[in-house]
Amino acid sequence: MTEPMIIQSLKDKRAEINGRIAAYQAQIAQAKHDLAHINASIRLFTDPEHQRARYMVSHGFFKKGEIADICVRHLEIDGELTTRELAERVMVERKLDASDGTLRNSVVFKVVQALRHAARRRLVRMVEKRKGMCVWTAGDAVTLRVVANSPPRSG
Repeated sequence: MTEPMIIQSLKDKRAEINGRIAAYQAQIAQAKHDLAHINASIRLFTDPEHQRARYMVSHGFFKKGEIADICVRHLEIDGELTTRELAERVMVERKLDASDGTLRNSVVFKVVQALRHAARRRLVRMVEKRKGMCVWTAGDAVTLRVVANSPPRSG
C-alpha cells in the first residue's frame, strides 16, 4: 500500500527542514571560523606580547659599502668591538633610533653581512666569539677607493 498523501507531505517537509538546519549549521560553522580570525586580529593589535616584531626589513637605509666603511673606521679607532657595538655605532652615525629593538636587530643582521663580506676582502677579521657574539678587529688589507666622479690627477 502506498502512504497517504498527508504522511508523504510531512516526510517531505521534514526533509526540507533538515536541509535548512544543515545549511544553518554550515553557516554557523563559517561564522565561528570568521569570528576566530577577527578575534586573532584584535589580539595582534591589543596584546603587547604579540606586538613585537622580530625583524624589520631595512633595504635602502644604507648605501652599498657604507656599513662596512663605518665599521672599519670604528674598528681602526677603537680596536676590538662586538657586532652589537658596531651596529649601535652605525645607527648613531646614521641618526637612527638605537632604542628601537626591532630596527637594531635588523641593523645587526646587516652589520654581520657587511663584516663577513669585508672579512673576505681582509678589511676586518673576526677575533673570537663571546657569548654568541662575534668580536671584530680591523684587518690587514690596505685598499684604495676610487670615486667615479673624481677628476683625474696630472702628475
